[in-house]
Amino acid sequence: MTTTYETRKELISALRYQLDSGIDVSLVDTPEPHTPYMSADSLLKTPEISASIEAPHVTPQGESQSQLKPELRLDTQAQQQSSATQVAAIQHTPSTVPSSSLQPLEQLPSGTPDLSSVSTLGQLKDVLSKFDGCALKKTASNLVFSDGNPDARIMLIGEAPGRDEDRMGLPFVGESGQLLDRMLGSVGFGRNDVYITNTLPWRPPGNRTPSSEEVQMLWPFLCRHIELKAPAIIVALGGSSAKLLLESKMGILKLRGSVTEKLFGGRAIPILATLHPAYLLRTPIQKRSSYSDLLQLRAMADNLNPAATI
Repeated sequence: MTTTYETRKELISALRYQLDSGIDVSLVDTPEPHTPYMSADSLLKTPEISASIEAPHVTPQGESQSQLKPELRLDTQAQQQSSATQVAAIQHTPSTVPSSSLQPLEQLPSGTPDLSSVSTLGQLKDVLSKFDGCALKKTASNLVFSDGNPDARIMLIGEAPGRDEDRMGLPFVGESGQLLDRMLGSVGFGRNDVYITNTLPWRPPGNRTPSSEEVQMLWPFLCRHIELKAPAIIVALGGSSAKLLLESKMGILKLRGSVTEKLFGGRAIPILATLHPAYLLRTPIQKRSSYSDLLQLRAMADNLNPAATI
């Protein structure tokens, strides 16, 4: 797998995220062709890069990642073996289309408008803005529909808007969004390379967990959203999104890294489950796991038709 960084800024962003993730060994045995060898340690000490690297992230307990207990850090040999295994396993599982426990579009919940005639993302956003059947709309400030590039082939689906997202009407614009941008940048993607939405378009009061009735009511809108967007790859960010899209009761730590295909509009779309940026802010040691998922996403994208826009 080869990741191309067009600018030095993109390379620095990738190195910063990898350093924050605790990565200190290479994933391949030899450097890229025509690239002069320079160790990670010496590269990170160059003036331009070292000046841009942030201070170690401090956990809620006041300990930096470098001060975590030894048993919480992977030794170099174990990390090398894990990295080799992850890179060798960058391929998705056989196609499986789970039987839906949620209602299909033909069986819409009472009060849901007929979505079969909605043919564009703009129309879907308009229908959602006029839909008054969900109580979440009454307590939210704004509809949070999407962000990013509508023509991108990668669709990221988070859980629900937070305070900043509700205020601005865009997904992933707060602290989690800033981390998401760094995560994408670490494998050579920008926000214009992806399309971002959430399972719910309105913020639950106080960021509470949505009820099953709310999820059920809004599920047809998300299905239609995916059908109209027709992405080549879906990334489920976080446990709620992964459980909903994969129709699983497993926790995100077991689901992350898995790729399962599911039918939307008659098309089988691979869904990659990974950790939510908000979870990574609370549990930074898991960033190394999320980085392997990002590498997997990069590999999946690179395996798409080279002439297609990602």
